[in-house]
Amino acid sequence: MIALLRALGLSLVRFFYPSIRASGLSRLPSTPTIVLANHPNGMLDPVVLRLALNRPLAFLAKSTLFGNPLGRAMMRAFDAIPVYRPRDGSDTSRNQATFAQCHALLAEGRHLALFPEGTSHSDPMLRPLKTGAARIALGATEAQARGLSILPVGLLYEDKNVFRSRVAVAVGEPISLAPFIAQAQTDERAAVEALTAAIDAALSAVVLEADSAELWQGLLAVAGWTRPECAADLTLREAHARKLARAYAALSAASPEQAEGVVTATRRYARMLRALHIADPFSVEAPPPVHPVSLLGPMVLLAPIALCGALLGWPAYRFTGLIARRLAGTETDLIGTFKALGGALFLYLYWLAESVVAFHFGGAYWAFALLLVAPLSGYTALRYSERLSLRRETLRAWAIGANGARIARALQSRRVELTEQVERALAAVPDLPA
Repeated sequence: MIALLRALGLSLVRFFYPSIRASGLSRLPSTPTIVLANHPNGMLDPVVLRLALNRPLAFLAKSTLFGNPLGRAMMRAFDAIPVYRPRDGSDTSRNQATFAQCHALLAEGRHLALFPEGTSHSDPMLRPLKTGAARIALGATEAQARGLSILPVGLLYEDKNVFRSRVAVAVGEPISLAPFIAQAQTDERAAVEALTAAIDAALSAVVLEADSAELWQGLLAVAGWTRPECAADLTLREAHARKLARAYAALSAASPEQAEGVVTATRRYARMLRALHIADPFSVEAPPPVHPVSLLGPMVLLAPIALCGALLGWPAYRFTGLIARRLAGTETDLIGTFKALGGALFLYLYWLAESVVAFHFGGAYWAFALLLVAPLSGYTALRYSERLSLRRETLRAWAIGANGARIARALQSRRVELTEQVERALAAVPDLPA
């Protein structure tokens, strides 16, 4: 049962986010490791980490998630360890047993994922870190967790609340515990604070941060607009966006006028893209040498199946989105979690209800046929929607490239202008780390 729940959970998250790509995997130690990450997406973050790193990861989860049989089974399926928080009205003295369990797990050579911010959120900046991760790490070395490493990891969701969106995972350089272990021999509290500060710096190096959500989105967009290789690869775009963020912060302090010029050029270019309904400017500059018929043909053939899937599952799909937003309330970081879990539950319940109706009016044959057709056509409808968006973008690029050469040239000219301004901004900040 536990293995089945784990397989279902991994498959569900993989289905919700079909592209989870990690950079820097060569840095992942083979020794016991504490993986430390930012926490933008609720209960989905530890599962995404597990998929990205391709390693079984235990993790800490708030004790309230263990309050019912289903919750306990799901937490057990992913090796979760309960942590008792004052805000939940829990007995925090029970965390001594939690720490001991973490130490034992690491002493066995296993991997543990922690989110040192202490809570998931949608802020564009890291929140102040708790000291729990540092205390667990230093305590584990005393518990004979030989060769223990701390690995900072940054999570970036293209759009965490949108089904079938992408995830980029950046693995940073491991943190050496040796100096902090030595310091802990004489001043444990100072060692915990120093290690927490080191963790903060290491996470800041792999997490895209900005002063506002608008700037955060803008940095990610500019990274894709100015580098062809970043347009299609989210991991490359995320890494370049982090470099742009550091350059922008340094430039704002040294030359506010130049920084404002880059912002103005970015906004002007963004308005032009919105007016043309273009997301990828490189598709317009080099439109694919295809005829519209070759793009529309497969879509026409699949349309009846996709329509069937939409009719059989659309109400449950929409209901899932509405319920997820209502349950999440102001905690928007939980919308993706509720969508992923609710989608599986409501869709299957809805299909089951439809099969009961089919049985009532048509018998067992029609009920069985509906249970078979509904999931297959529903999946086709989802993929059809994705493909339709891509085809629409490609057709628009083809039309502009074939009939609007002047518009295409203007778009390219503006993009080149923006790229040059960004490159000048990067050059103005010497010795900027990669």
